Amino acid sequence: ALAIVHDGASGATQEELTNLLVNGCTPSDVTNYYSSLTKSLLSTAETGVAFKTANRFYIDDSISLKHDYQKHVEDEYHVSVKNLNMKNTVAATHEINDFVDGATNGKIKDMIKELRGGVQYTIQATLVNAIHFLGKWKYPFEQPRTYRGTFKGYDGDSQVDFMPQTFYSFRADLNNDIGTVLILPYKNEDYTFFFVMPNESSNHEKMRNELTGTKLVNMLRNAKDQRLRIRVPKFKIDSHMNDAVETLSELGVKTLFGSKANLSKISAQPFGVSQILHNAIIEVDEEGTEAAAATDMLMCGSSQYVPPEVKIDRPFLFGILRNDDILIIG
Repeated sequence: ALAIVHDGASGATQEELTNLLVNGCTPSDVTNYYSSLTKSLLSTAETGVAFKTANRFYIDDSISLKHDYQKHVEDEYHVSVKNLNMKNTVAATHEINDFVDGATNGKIKDMIKELRGGVQYTIQATLVNAIHFLGKWKYPFEQPRTYRGTFKGYDGDSQVDFMPQTFYSFRADLNNDIGTVLILPYKNEDYTFFFVMPNESSNHEKMRNELTGTKLVNMLRNAKDQRLRIRVPKFKIDSHMNDAVETLSELGVKTLFGSKANLSKISAQPFGVSQILHNAIIEVDEEGTEAAAATDMLMCGSSQYVPPEVKIDRPFLFGILRNDDILIIG
């Protein structure tokens, strides 16, 4: 969603978004990268995984997108544009929620809660992005072998289900100065699931502070195939962010919001982003992974050799890769 808005921004607003999305590159580089990624994901008939993404720009009946911008986002990001009576707040809320529900295979419902009747009267446009991923492991875990074990969390130990695997090679880096890297392949090996676990629970803050996007990609590239005994948690995470504006501001995006925004390429009607909603859900089990996410940007005005063991039993970073592209991270 940010790349789509980036291409409609100018001046400081676009510069801040460029630095956030692909630091050190030009606006054209950002467009080329995210457009190519979108087209690649949509055009390839994948085997072993099911991945879909959907983008829709809802525009109030009183305004319109500039022709060049609308054609650009339709061509480059497969955005569908739909006019909507935002003043009919209940109907607008249902329309947007139904779109997200369908695009995420029913995993995310009620993306927008009805607040003062639904979408607020000041909203003139909303950009919705939704994705759904379903991937089966190349080496499924055997459900009867799943056992209860101790996960060492920040707030104390807890009992969770662990899934063991002992017969295969996995890509891993066990000697990284930040933490343990473990990568699990799906049936379609273009896609993988990764864990990054700090060496000790106390190192989590250090990892969060030091782990840049570039460093993370390099760590994943440096992982090598090796025979391992692995123990990974079976888990489900459902997260809701009611407003990501503060988070983006901390990352250097300060002029996207309210009257400071320069989104002059999008519409002749001046507006800025007023609220960003983000919901995500991921479930990892013996068979594979199912994940969904949605963003809504509201705009207004084995032998004798004993292999090393990797047991993911402390807080960890995780994500889904398609080759070197990080699709989901949490």
